[in-house]
Amino acid sequence: MSADGISVIIPAYNVDGFIADAFASIVSQTKPVDEILIVDDGSADGTAAWLRDTARNDQRLRVLTSNRLGPSGARNVGLTAATHSIIAFLDADDVWPRDKIERQMNRLSAEDRPDVVSGLVMRFRNLMPGTLSPVAEPDAEMINVNLGACLFHRRVFDTIGRFDERLLYCEDHDLMFRVREAGLKVAIMREVTLYYRIRPGSLTQGNSNDEERKQAALAALRLSIDRRRSAGRVLDLPPFASLVDE
Repeated sequence: MSADGISVIIPAYNVDGFIADAFASIVSQTKPVDEILIVDDGSADGTAAWLRDTARNDQRLRVLTSNRLGPSGARNVGLTAATHSIIAFLDADDVWPRDKIERQMNRLSAEDRPDVVSGLVMRFRNLMPGTLSPVAEPDAEMINVNLGACLFHRRVFDTIGRFDERLLYCEDHDLMFRVREAGLKVAIMREVTLYYRIRPGSLTQGNSNDEERKQAALAALRLSIDRRRSAGRVLDLPPFASLVDE
């Protein structure tokens, strides 16, 4: 396993028409990544064909498959296959700024040695033609639990475990609860490190899923409380060992 190599993990389900942008934003990074693991979670559109064609032209791309495990399960498939010590996640319909990896690798190797580096998220609906930049620039917002805005040392998952496959939604909340419970150090950069696409039909968009998301958020909180109770710890959640950059 490479000490400083970077594995990118993308869960993909019926994202034909979007995944090309996500992939392009990875391969155009100012600091190259070492491997790109895209987990096709049973797509029924043109996603699988696009992956086959693209893998022929970039040896860093490894196409994996899963059978409707959901985002948690698909990411776990990627984690099992990843061969490098730095882990990044990107959803198949989102996009990275060109220097995301370079900036966050520099922050990850800083003297305070954080376990996780996070950043700001800019929401968008469309990209400017011929570019990987949003058409408009709404206010960026700080979202500590958006995985695509983060960079992780692999040791984080050795410490807290992998994604909880029981959770279809809010699996990222659950993961960051466990990061917090373990007292791991999170550095939060005051810079945009993810462009988050708002689109109809995505797993996290739409009023029909609101109640399910609320229930999943409560489930993630209950899991955290149960873990702390089982460990005989006070039920007040310990504060993040966070370093918010100036």
